[in-house]
Amino acid sequence: LFGNEEDLYRFAWHYESIDHYMKKMVLPPEADASQATDNPIYYVNVDMRTGKTMNHWIDSLSAAFIGVQVLHGDINAAIRHHALFYKLWLQYDGLPERYNWALKTCDYSFYPLRPEFAEATYLLFRATSHPFYLGVGEQIYNSLEKYTKTRCGYATLKSVESKQQEDRMESFFLSETCKYLYLLFDEDNPVHKAGDFIFTTEGHLLRINNFVREKTASYTRKERQKAWNISNYFSCEKFPEQRKLLPPVSDKFWEALTSFIEG
Repeated sequence: LFGNEEDLYRFAWHYESIDHYMKKMVLPPEADASQATDNPIYYVNVDMRTGKTMNHWIDSLSAAFIGVQVLHGDINAAIRHHALFYKLWLQYDGLPERYNWALKTCDYSFYPLRPEFAEATYLLFRATSHPFYLGVGEQIYNSLEKYTKTRCGYATLKSVESKQQEDRMESFFLSETCKYLYLLFDEDNPVHKAGDFIFTTEGHLLRINNFVREKTASYTRKERQKAWNISNYFSCEKFPEQRKLLPPVSDKFWEALTSFIEG
């Protein structure tokens, strides 16, 4: 944000560490991981001192990292990572708080209407213009309308399996989940036209002032342009109608991901 090279170094170091210790690939037997650039990926929880895997669950909050990948320009990883959560959404019409990838079941099936998956979907659409992500947004909306809507709001799900509702609605549902879904479909929103806003981790909009913009423009413009130019490839017009609502991944990728989630 401020063009501080030391901050950039810290970020790059942590990002590389996450890739090295936490990123895992879904691979066929005897496959060479170094050659796998189009395989499903997931991220594990590790011991910060040793890097060893600590447990076998994915939590719904980790979908926020997809947004980090998009903003970093790591679009391929973001697309593959997003597909994992999309597959979980298709299975449960929501995201369980914790999903056990070893046992192929929910460790904690609670769903408090979290925004991270909607946020990731919004950012990937802004980065790629791929119509698939509009379809994902529509599926999120339909699931919320069908299973969480009540007479006076939207309810937390006690379980994404039973769809039993709880008598509460978290504030982040309005401030984040609804905001990202709204912006996903509102192409002419001033936020998109101005181009000088950033989101905080809690979905609040901050306008970048002239001081910050002038200080960072010469430092990041080329890299940002290079990272986001992928949208020139992922345009709606370049996709046949029958492919518009399919994930931008190969059939083999989707088969491997389905096996990983469903067994």
